[in-house]
Amino acid sequence: MSSTRDLVSGPAAFKVPGMLAVLACPPPLCPHLEFAVSAVLSSPVSLTWSEQPRSAGALYAGLEWRAPCGTAGRLAGQLRRLGQVCFDVVEAPSPGCDPERYSHTPELGLHRASIAANGDIVVGEAALRALIERGEGRETLARGLHRLLGTAWDEALEPLRQAAHGAPVTWLRRTG
Repeated sequence: MSSTRDLVSGPAAFKVPGMLAVLACPPPLCPHLEFAVSAVLSSPVSLTWSEQPRSAGALYAGLEWRAPCGTAGRLAGQLRRLGQVCFDVVEAPSPGCDPERYSHTPELGLHRASIAANGDIVVGEAALRALIERGEGRETLARGLHRLLGTAWDEALEPLRQAAHGAPVTWLRRTG
């Protein structure tokens, strides 16, 4: 399901591993998605597409890379503009940067979360304090926590993630 790109060269360049899982994409958007990914990564990208059994007529693909911190956010920003694409983008930690995950569905939009080493969502103090300070009751607090945790995104994307699990991995590296 994945390809890997090595995108920064030079001794001072610090590269962070990341992963894009395109969980459901309409076939006519596939070339546009590859173009958008290529633009962010500054490297030609040709994904290996497979049928997504949980979404009729949709395809899925994956890409793994090593690139500067912030690449996941730039990819997520570009891909959400395509609209009808479901995806996850994950970036590993780097000095001064927490690991993060971006999830997108057409219905819910984009969700960003910091993640712990074990994959748990990490909710920051400021976000928790803002929920508490609203003081609108237990039900509002619970809804706010579910939003911060991305519960709706996980519920929508998990069947697509499971269907894509175990797809073949292709490792590609840009050299030179």
